[in-house]
Amino acid sequence: MQDLTVAQIIKRAGLSRANFYHYFASKYDVLVAMIARLFDDAYADAVPWQAPPGKTRAKSMDASMRGTIDMWSEHGAVICAAVEQMHTVPAVAAAWKVMLEQFVRAISEQITHERDNGTAPDGAPPEMIATMLVGGVERTFYVGSKNLDERLPSAESALDSIVALTFAAIYGNQRPVKRARRKKSAAKSANAVATIAAAQAAGEATASTDTAATILKAVNDLLQEESLDELSVAQILERADASRGTFYFYFGSKDDAFVALFKEFAERIANGFELLVKVDRDDPARISELVAAWLDLDEATLAVARNAVHEWPRRPELRRLYLETVSRMTTALQAMIEADRAVGIAVDGPPAAEFAAVIMWTIERTVAGSMAQEEYLEDIGSVTKLLGELLVSAIYGI
Repeated sequence: MQDLTVAQIIKRAGLSRANFYHYFASKYDVLVAMIARLFDDAYADAVPWQAPPGKTRAKSMDASMRGTIDMWSEHGAVICAAVEQMHTVPAVAAAWKVMLEQFVRAISEQITHERDNGTAPDGAPPEMIATMLVGGVERTFYVGSKNLDERLPSAESALDSIVALTFAAIYGNQRPVKRARRKKSAAKSANAVATIAAAQAAGEATASTDTAATILKAVNDLLQEESLDELSVAQILERADASRGTFYFYFGSKDDAFVALFKEFAERIANGFELLVKVDRDDPARISELVAAWLDLDEATLAVARNAVHEWPRRPELRRLYLETVSRMTTALQAMIEADRAVGIAVDGPPAAEFAAVIMWTIERTVAGSMAQEEYLEDIGSVTKLLGELLVSAIYGI
């Protein structure tokens, strides 16, 4: 979308520039209109659980989700463009929010109904759980449609994992699960939480004082005040007290500088998640504590994370590094699922590779939503707690 020009649009449409600007102020207004048309033409038939709340909805979820994926696939180009622009173009964000709100409302109703009937446990607010799940479907669809994750060769390949994750989020330990016979535990590490904290501290302590590091610190400081889109090289030079020639000796652009900054964060966050594989999972509930420690970020790190999770779909070099980082964490999660299923700690479920990818992209999208202060996800502490609980419920059934 960011590469598309108004000139290309009017040439393909066979219209004049005056015709275009009579209806639309920008190319993004066109995208907003397309989202609205998608909502009007196709959305009503794709809402999950259209039957009254309760058992009928739960039983029909597989078919409902498949219908949703089919509808989204038909309009995939529009949906992917919306996903890429929603954190940077307010009008697109508003239009996309209207699209997703009906999904959130339907799932929230189901959760409330099931809790009232005693078939689902109390927990996080239904709207928060629903927003997490809808965001996870959105991100999984985007990644599968764009072939960005080898574990998800298509959006349809994630369907079983999406359904399993949805049941885990809603019904928790009250859903039927199947385990293999219990064997010796697969992973041991009594000090994993402390190790995560030490890994984070070590990453912070390695920053050097050379000129490049000074420039990167200036970028990091400025990102706590404004977004990467708003940031200019001139601001960086002023904050770093560096010349333009010095900046361009080390970095080709502000994007290059941000990618260098993100590399440090990516290594730290991936190391922290990989430690989950080493924790003693005879008590899987401890994983929630690890997730909280993993996502306990200081303000400077949050500034990098916030821009990375919002900008990676739009910036090629950042996207490459971001996808590598998510893939590394998904590999660790897949190994944990496979090992714990083999010894009878984890419950049976969809193929570990696909399931790990859907879980990881759901976590990624939920954190992105929280950092964007999306409705129901504003409190990062509550979001972190929910993600830890989701991980435990999805993999271990508790």
